[in-house]
Amino acid sequence: MSDSSSPTLRRRQLPEIPGPVQTLGLLWRRLRKMSTALILLFALAAASVIATFIPQQPLIPSTVAQWLSGEAGPGSAVARAFDWLGLFNVFGSWWFTTLVVLLFTSLTGCLIPRWRGFLRLVRKPPPAGRSLDRLSERREFFTAASPDEALALAASTLRGYRHRRVAAADTASGNQQLAAQRGHAREGASLVFHTAFYLLLAGVIIGKVFGFEGQVNLPEGEAFADTRIAYDLAEPGRLFGLDDHRGFVVELEDFDVSYFPNFTPKDFVSRVRVLEGGEVVREGVTRVNHPFVHDGMKLYQLRFGMAPRIIVRAGATVLFDEKVMLSDAGGGVWTGAAKVSLGGRNADGEAGPQIALDLVFLPDAAVTDRGVPFTRSPEPKNPRLIGELYVGQDLGLDQPIAASSFNRAGGQVVGDPAVLAPGSSVDMANGNLTVEFAELKMWSGFQVTHAPGRWILLFAAILLLAGLIPSLHSYRRRVWVEVVAQGTGSRVVCAGVALQRKATFTEEFATLSDRLRAALPPALTLPEAEGPLHADR
Repeated sequence: MSDSSSPTLRRRQLPEIPGPVQTLGLLWRRLRKMSTALILLFALAAASVIATFIPQQPLIPSTVAQWLSGEAGPGSAVARAFDWLGLFNVFGSWWFTTLVVLLFTSLTGCLIPRWRGFLRLVRKPPPAGRSLDRLSERREFFTAASPDEALALAASTLRGYRHRRVAAADTASGNQQLAAQRGHAREGASLVFHTAFYLLLAGVIIGKVFGFEGQVNLPEGEAFADTRIAYDLAEPGRLFGLDDHRGFVVELEDFDVSYFPNFTPKDFVSRVRVLEGGEVVREGVTRVNHPFVHDGMKLYQLRFGMAPRIIVRAGATVLFDEKVMLSDAGGGVWTGAAKVSLGGRNADGEAGPQIALDLVFLPDAAVTDRGVPFTRSPEPKNPRLIGELYVGQDLGLDQPIAASSFNRAGGQVVGDPAVLAPGSSVDMANGNLTVEFAELKMWSGFQVTHAPGRWILLFAAILLLAGLIPSLHSYRRRVWVEVVAQGTGSRVVCAGVALQRKATFTEEFATLSDRLRAALPPALTLPEAEGPLHADR
């Protein structure tokens, strides 16, 4: 029977299974690799691509609802699987947040050791040269200067190089040297460049967590308060709560738009004022790319449109008096719908009819030879409003509807369309209703943004440029000047090596050695060289 401690049996033993601490160490070492950071970055990019093909709940909830119900998309079963995986809200899902945190942690683990290594490298003095005869970039010449004088002149010649004198006892050849190096800016710039991406990620995370973005459309003369319910679309950060809203009031005093000769909008400007506690605290304008800033919130000019004020009366009773914000239908034509009456119930509990006005607005109205109305320009030179009255039990007015649509199939047209100019009125529904085009106003669309990480993003963008330019032009190289007493003067050996861009260094070394030779006094006589030596090579 063989001994249990024999080498054969020891080789057949199972490998040691790492414990929890060792496993965590292995995972951390894997996470801090740059290859892991690249994989995580690729995963985030893939998730962003997925979000462009699958409708996102915060942006188009109606489409998501259609996918889940099976009315659209790949089917309800697949849609439910997408919903379970969080694909309808990719950027708010737990797995996307996990990827971001892992990427942030991986970059932290990558950058800190690299910065430490770089700082150690920068503080390390230039090393002494070894085997200078084997370097391809090498020149030898004689000078009448003593070794100390030659090294002093060489030090003044190597401007821009970090250098030190190396005693003869510390060199492999036993001769004095001047060791110089340059080009650490390349590694430093590379680290700055990667640190900029780290800061970009940090700025994006801060903005997504603590930021806010909302959109609201506002007619001239009206106002909205900075509260969550006031926005037509709101995308708050995960930690931006209801109490983080400032609560100030923004009033749109007036709006102005100008056009190019081809009728493309040239500039559109909103004049606004901010009220707090009923008092006006600020006034200003906002235009494209020039936001209005108040209390950490930026008010951007986003869009605009026509908002005619419509008044509908039934006898002396006013059924409707609002500025209807119309949407652009193309070709300078604006369309929309006015919810005149939502129906309600009478004293007997019966549902009343819903009444809506289908509106078409022509800023500069004209009629073709065939009697078809059109607009000659987008400017309100000859404004006309065409209104068609719909009455029915199910126009869908009790549900949120787009500004240009309602359920026309749920009712019927009553009477002929009315054509109104500003300030005019017309009787409709056999004289039971009076529709008045009271005045023409405009509406302005704003985007209100709170981005606490924007200064970090700006600083990161500056660092990107600061890191990119030196990394393209700088390169690591080392130069040594070795001197040895030779007769009444000295023999000088100048040699160098480049770690990158060797062709560029060849030209630089030639210029540098020529400058060094010109700075040294020439030898009065050419002494006999020790060993294989050329006067100049």
